[in-house]
Amino acid sequence: MGKCLRYITANTDTEEQSFPVPKAFNTRVEELNLDVLLQKVDHLRMSESGKSESFELLCDHKEKFRDEIEFMWRFARAYGDMYELSTNTQEKKHYANIGRTLSERAINRAPMNGHCHLWYAVLCGYVSEFEGLQNKINYGHLFKEHLDIAIRLLPEEPFLYYLKGRYCYTVSKLSWIEKKMAATLFGKIPSSTVQEALHNFLKAEELCPGYSNPNYMYLAKCYADLEENQNALKFCNLALLLPTVTKEDKEAQKEMQKIMTSLKR
Repeated sequence: MGKCLRYITANTDTEEQSFPVPKAFNTRVEELNLDVLLQKVDHLRMSESGKSESFELLCDHKEKFRDEIEFMWRFARAYGDMYELSTNTQEKKHYANIGRTLSERAINRAPMNGHCHLWYAVLCGYVSEFEGLQNKINYGHLFKEHLDIAIRLLPEEPFLYYLKGRYCYTVSKLSWIEKKMAATLFGKIPSSTVQEALHNFLKAEELCPGYSNPNYMYLAKCYADLEENQNALKFCNLALLLPTVTKEDKEAQKEMQKIMTSLKR
């Protein structure tokens, strides 16, 4: 992943579960060599519309490259993309679980590859959406642990600081009972602050100015929480200059309209 790509948002038995599959999955395709495949896949997923095609390409080559690390983490990432694109709960659960299994296999094979840790963290986050409070906390712990490893291995990757900011922001808003449950499981209460979240969102912006709509939205939220209204409005206005491409971009823009309305009262 390039230093400044905009954030757009596993071969297990479960992989063969039958969801309706586009015909393209079953047709014979030209086999690409690994380098060409990886370049094509990375290029395709830079647009929302290319993500499904990117996933299909990886599926078509999984038998040939399933043990290549650079293929493995991208395949896990593609399952994360399909989770994001899907609107069906069972499908989302299916994509999240296979992606997590794939990314776990990748980190076991390549513990010093930051991308493997990054996508394991992300997919643990997706899987946690379908869990009860105790498992949510377990997956939250794994998310943070592997995100921190990924940051050590990929210190110039803005997406990681955006994710860390989101983690810090969420933890800063946890209820007493959620903190108590986490302390019971891990022996310590998770703690973070809006300031720490802000620091991470600012780091993503520093590494890649105009990084994403969601990053600007969280910057505005943090500044609004800290009652620094001028800064909050500044990031809302900057966000209006960015294109709205993904579903997450659209949600961030809606949220920023609410923030701007509340700040102008």
